[in-house]
Amino acid sequence: MTVWNIAHWSSSDVEQFAIHCGNFLDEFYRASNEQRQLMVEREPEGHLGFPDYMLPFLAAMVHKLSNDYDAQCPAWVHRDQYIMKEPHFWLEAKGNLRLVLLAESPIEFKIRNLFVTANTLSRA
Repeated sequence: MTVWNIAHWSSSDVEQFAIHCGNFLDEFYRASNEQRQLMVEREPEGHLGFPDYMLPFLAAMVHKLSNDYDAQCPAWVHRDQYIMKEPHFWLEAKGNLRLVLLAESPIEFKIRNLFVTANTLSRA
């Protein structure tokens, strides 16, 4: 499974995006370093009907995983198109939850104007 697959498979049902991301993370965490590199190198494609946060989220996810695993980060991750024009708070957070997300979001998400929980890429 690759990041490109997440976007491709989510194009037919965006409601499955989180499931595809979770499946990707499960595979990524079990993969060898060489396999991990192959999983993230192909840039995902946008599709009609994608929420505006979807591709920036994938870029942030790949950036964070690359940093966490001392892997080479693909160049596509750093393109301006993956920076949100307006802040996006996960779960449409309001009030104090926004403050939590502002404080604990990993930097790879913050720089894209995405605010998520600190453990957003954790699998239990």
